[in-house]
Amino acid sequence: MVDKNYFRPVIPLLIGMMSGITCGAWLPGGIVWGYGAVFPSAAFTLALIQKNIQKDPFFYKFLPQGLPRRFIINIFSNSTYCERLCAILPIILFFALGYISIQHWVSPKFVPEHVSHFSGEERWNIIGSIASQPVTFNHRTKFILKTEQLSQKHKKFSVTGKINLTVLGKGPQLSINDRIAFISKIKKIQNFKNPGGFNYTQYMQFNGIYGLAYVQGEKITVITKSTQTGVCEKIGKSRIKVAELVEKTITDESTQGVMKALIIGDRTGILPELRETFNRAGCGHLLAISGLHIGSIATAAFIFFQWILSYSNSILWHAWSRKGAALLSLFPVILYGLFAGMSPSTQRAVIMVAVFMLTLLMEREHEPINTLAIAAMMILIIDPPALFSVSFQLSFASAFSILYGLYKIKARKQVIPNNQRESDGWFNAVLKWFVPFFTISFLAILGALPLVMFYFNQVSLVGILINFIVVPITGFFVIPLGLFAVFIYPLSIWIAEFCLGCSAIILYVVILIIKFFANLPFAAVKTVTPSYLEICCYYILAGSIFSLIFKAENSKRKKAAVVFIIVIIVMSADTCYWLYKRLWHNDLKVTVIDVGQGTSTLVELPYGVCMLIDGGGFTDNSVFDVGEKIVAPFLWRKKIKTVDALILSHPDSDHLNGLLYICEHFNVKYVRTNNEPYDTNNYKRFIEIIRNKKIHMPQFKDMDRIENVNGVEIKILYPCKDFISASKKEKWRRGNNNSLVIKINFGSKSFLFPGDIEAKAERELVKIADEKLKSNVLVAPHHGSKKSSTLLFLKKVQPEYIIISAGNNNRFGFPHSTVLTRYRKLGCRMLQTATHGAIEIVTDGQSLKVEPFFTDSELTAPTDTS
Repeated sequence: MVDKNYFRPVIPLLIGMMSGITCGAWLPGGIVWGYGAVFPSAAFTLALIQKNIQKDPFFYKFLPQGLPRRFIINIFSNSTYCERLCAILPIILFFALGYISIQHWVSPKFVPEHVSHFSGEERWNIIGSIASQPVTFNHRTKFILKTEQLSQKHKKFSVTGKINLTVLGKGPQLSINDRIAFISKIKKIQNFKNPGGFNYTQYMQFNGIYGLAYVQGEKITVITKSTQTGVCEKIGKSRIKVAELVEKTITDESTQGVMKALIIGDRTGILPELRETFNRAGCGHLLAISGLHIGSIATAAFIFFQWILSYSNSILWHAWSRKGAALLSLFPVILYGLFAGMSPSTQRAVIMVAVFMLTLLMEREHEPINTLAIAAMMILIIDPPALFSVSFQLSFASAFSILYGLYKIKARKQVIPNNQRESDGWFNAVLKWFVPFFTISFLAILGALPLVMFYFNQVSLVGILINFIVVPITGFFVIPLGLFAVFIYPLSIWIAEFCLGCSAIILYVVILIIKFFANLPFAAVKTVTPSYLEICCYYILAGSIFSLIFKAENSKRKKAAVVFIIVIIVMSADTCYWLYKRLWHNDLKVTVIDVGQGTSTLVELPYGVCMLIDGGGFTDNSVFDVGEKIVAPFLWRKKIKTVDALILSHPDSDHLNGLLYICEHFNVKYVRTNNEPYDTNNYKRFIEIIRNKKIHMPQFKDMDRIENVNGVEIKILYPCKDFISASKKEKWRRGNNNSLVIKINFGSKSFLFPGDIEAKAERELVKIADEKLKSNVLVAPHHGSKKSSTLLFLKKVQPEYIIISAGNNNRFGFPHSTVLTRYRKLGCRMLQTATHGAIEIVTDGQSLKVEPFFTDSELTAPTDTS
């Protein structure tokens, strides 16, 4: 009966399961309702299956007499109702199962001794065992630690749960399953609270991690080294030996890192710059072990085992050479999958190859799309959070696009008369090789396109061409030689080194080709972030277009045409919505972005003009780039690619560093800063980017102090034009106290952005601006430092709202308690990015609408407590 309802029965069940997992992640806590849906839907599904085999379902005898009994019996007696129920009930069942399966991660129930209960400002003596392979990058080593014990003076606790440990600097040689001890705080995992931002807390929960710890390398004590000799440990040691072989054989750092990724799935040695090069060239998929690798292993193993089994007359007599080869080929495929780390793309390939081999064993016809659905379902049964993994989504989207596209093209070819098909010849022979390869590359890019835009905001324009060159070279030479070196290594180190060396030479050429194309100015373009609605519309539209082009039946063409028209209407409405949000609105929007300890504010003027005041930033961009990870994604989600005005209040890292990425990857029209000389590498790079991109940046003394843009008045109130010469005489006129102070007026409403000015600068500003300082909204000077926000300054500003941009529990103690008390006494409404997240204030020039991202902290106006 399932076959009557579904041509590919696993696909609707998979869709139901994926929908349930998604719903469970967005709306957690309803596990009772989930089980309430599982039992009846499972019972009715089993009853329908039984009715398809026998006469009456098993539960008839349990039904009480009366109307409910007659109603249910009538349903099961009606074949039309049975078919409908057979189509719906299994989907409901798998939806409920998906919902239940994700609850362990999104709504966990912790025991009292779980490590998450011990996060805070206390320092603990922590003992635990290393649960993941340590990864070293930029003088930092990271790994997952399975905690065992916490102690503190006279307190000692046995604990459970995992934390993410970062070891700073050099330390002892560490490996998986080592037991270590160290002293550290356990920090709670927190997000940057911006609309549409990356959910880091959820990401760590899905990996079973509920705390962060940091320690200097020399302060770690290794209690015991790992002595386990299980299968996982042996595989881990084998990976390390192969990695050492790669490092010994290959001297070029880039080739070395890519080779490790290609043969053992270790991408930790690939520098961020090289990874970006691959992404710009549209070849990022080469760095993941997938069907190309697993297919090579499976093919080689199948041919080898079939050749061996062909020597047995008994096996040949029973026609088991192909079946035996298919069965035996599963072992090296699964072994290599484990050896390569079993990433989502590797899992997909292993499962699909396994299902294909089993179809040979059972002499059943292989249905690739159904097989792909089985692979996805098996992964989600084992690991439900995998659904939210970028690699899982990209891998299956690309694979489905290829299989679905080829299925449609093949179906279309079958209805073309033989006399209309192309004749044989050398040109057509070349074409028959070229077209399928081009088609597969095109379909893979087409399937992954919206997800690549969503997660990476970049589309390669040379991807199809590059893949046409490098994929065959990699697939036919680099990977086979590398894999052969892995398998021959236990038998002959010399042969392994020779094969690996040959593979490395070819790979080096491949990397040069990729770098050449990636460095072309038109190789890739940055894109805005598509919404969930736009992604869904894209896939539905692509499916309807394929159906219109490749469907033979007129009835299905008509349905596809209707779907096509509906999607076009929806996308047109969505386009109009974003045109209004970006270009047609006539109000002023000010958003103070949550960048942690720092400041960054987006100002959207009427009719689409955008201004960014500061960009936040941490001390070292190589550790975490606020511009790349927070500010840029926030702008892209608002469909912003052009920043008309970029204002740097002063060159401190928590205002400057986030702007480097914005200057480099956005269309910035002009920059305003105080031009104060600043001897730091990041400020020098900032100036270099501006010069290279020829962005207009006038000298401070030549700037217009007042500008009017679309009805909005922008004033530079401070510092005075000769502040640089004055700073030579007065030492306090440096750094923070030379911050640009910007005031924005729109109608009767105004906003003041004072940068990091402190008490002396505030006093001078009051003398210069006096009553002009009065503003409805004030961004707290210097993040609420006790050296700022003097009473004289605040009385002149008279703000209704004060926005404090500072990191949660930051090491500077911002905002200071005395400053908060001062704000309360003045009756100001306070909002903090650390608790409220991004804070958007919208005004039409007459009224203010304040919309914090988190509204659980009430906006109250405290009365004077003096």
